[in-house]
Amino acid sequence: MSKKLSLKNNWHDFLIIFLILIINLFWLPTFSYWNIYPKNNFLAKNNQLLEFQPPDTPVIKFTKDPILTTNDYILVDVSTNKILVSKNIDQKIYPASTTKLATALTALNLYPLDEVVTVDQVYDEGKTMELQLGEKITIKSLVQALLVYSANDSAYTLAKHYQGGVSGFISQMNLLMSKYNLTNTHFVNVDGIHSDDHYSTVYDLSQLGRLAIKNQTVASVVKNKTLTITDVTGNIKHEITSTNELLGVVPEIIGLKTGWTPEAKGCFIGLININGHEVISVVAQSDNRFQDTEILINWLKQNISWQRN
Repeated sequence: MSKKLSLKNNWHDFLIIFLILIINLFWLPTFSYWNIYPKNNFLAKNNQLLEFQPPDTPVIKFTKDPILTTNDYILVDVSTNKILVSKNIDQKIYPASTTKLATALTALNLYPLDEVVTVDQVYDEGKTMELQLGEKITIKSLVQALLVYSANDSAYTLAKHYQGGVSGFISQMNLLMSKYNLTNTHFVNVDGIHSDDHYSTVYDLSQLGRLAIKNQTVASVVKNKTLTITDVTGNIKHEITSTNELLGVVPEIIGLKTGWTPEAKGCFIGLININGHEVISVVAQSDNRFQDTEILINWLKQNISWQRN
């Protein structure tokens, strides 16, 4: 009798132990798993994938290429990076002041917008905004003057503020281009003043333009026709007007950056909006950079449509 009772108790103990093991194996790990990886994170990520819409595809009609005053140009669809029309895209050209897009991006990578710079050297080579010795001005204001007015003294002041000095800043500009595999570009200065060793291509400049407009500061600044730049006290004022002569005149143009030297001739990276679709244009070695850009805009309107995927 006692032996039967012992067996019964043993079976009861075994059942309890078995149930505890089941709980440990299934319930506890599951409880712990959802604490580490909540369901809502998983669903949010998958919802983002479901909501993703591929960019519209540009469709090119069979037509003649545009006739410009230059043989160095390109049109690139911003969303897909598709080349719409081009000529001599890898030909070495001198970028002149379109260089300042790389200067601006490098400065925005290195400094906070509200950081204050003290002008400790007057720079008077080329086009300047006439920064004053001892003037205290923010990085944001210097970048605005750089992009809108193409101020060489702004570019120099931004570079000189870097701990590695102007040469270190230029190295950062070249590293930026290398990072995005734009290997046909090399900078030796921050403002685009001519040097035989300071060069690019219209393709590389188109990619620099695409990269630049991803930065919200750049994208908003280049839309300004005029600006009033002040020092931190508000006592020193610089009234500036955009060097982009198409801005506010040709409705499709919403930016970007001009350039000119006798050696480079006319350069222009344009940001074009065609019915909500953004296109980057580049002309270089041009006898009439703005007229050539208008020809490209008209060619776009006649020959490119966008297809919803």
